[in-house]
This record gives sequence, C-alpha cells and structure tokens, in this order.
Amino acid sequence: MKKIIVCVIAAFVAFSSAPMCPSACAETSAAAPKPKKEYRTVVYKVHLHCKDCVLKINENIAFEKGVKDLDVSLEEQTVKVTYDPKKTDEEKLGAALCRLGYEVTGKVEVAAGEKKS
Repeated sequence: MKKIIVCVIAAFVAFSSAPMCPSACAETSAAAPKPKKEYRTVVYKVHLHCKDCVLKINENIAFEKGVKDLDVSLEEQTVKVTYDPKKTDEEKLGAALCRLGYEVTGKVEVAAGEKKS
C-alpha cells in the first residue's frame, strides 16, 4: 500500500511541475502565420429578366462548392462570383448558371482594383 501511495505522490509531483500544454501550444501557434487563401473572381454576362432571376441565382449559386462571394446585378446583367480555385473553376460555375436556365453570353474583365488572380 505504501508503494502505491508513493507512486501516486511521485506522479502528482511530476505532472504538477511540467509546463501546461495550452500555454506552450499557444506560444508556438502564434509564431506561425496562417497561409492566406487565394480566391479568384469571374464576372459572367447573363440575361436577367427580373428580381426573381436575381433571387434564384443568389439562392442557388451561393451554395455551389467553392463559392465565397456572389454579386448579381440586374441593371448590369452580370453575375460576379468570387471562388476558391482549389474547389471549383470558371467552367463549373458557368455550367451551374446554365443548369438554372440562364444563358451565359460571355465574361466581363475584372476591374483593375479587383483581384482576378
């Protein structure tokens, strides 16, 4: 019985003097910056009839794999999509618009201040 008590006390002393992992992990994780993700933006020319078209595209394309941001403009007849190129590409996004029943008539060049990557 004395051996068990001695072992428990020794283990307690050993663990209480060891540095706590959360503080050690926090110090090392703060030193390593996270890599920045690269996103791309594409602007499609699409013939949109009304606000329901805008709503339909917003409700469906926003949930396509890899889509990070979506801006549909009825006035300009455009669909601007920011996406993760590791998860999707321009062809897949254009095909998703076609599946919804919209004809993609072309792509618009992204303005100089915006990222196309």
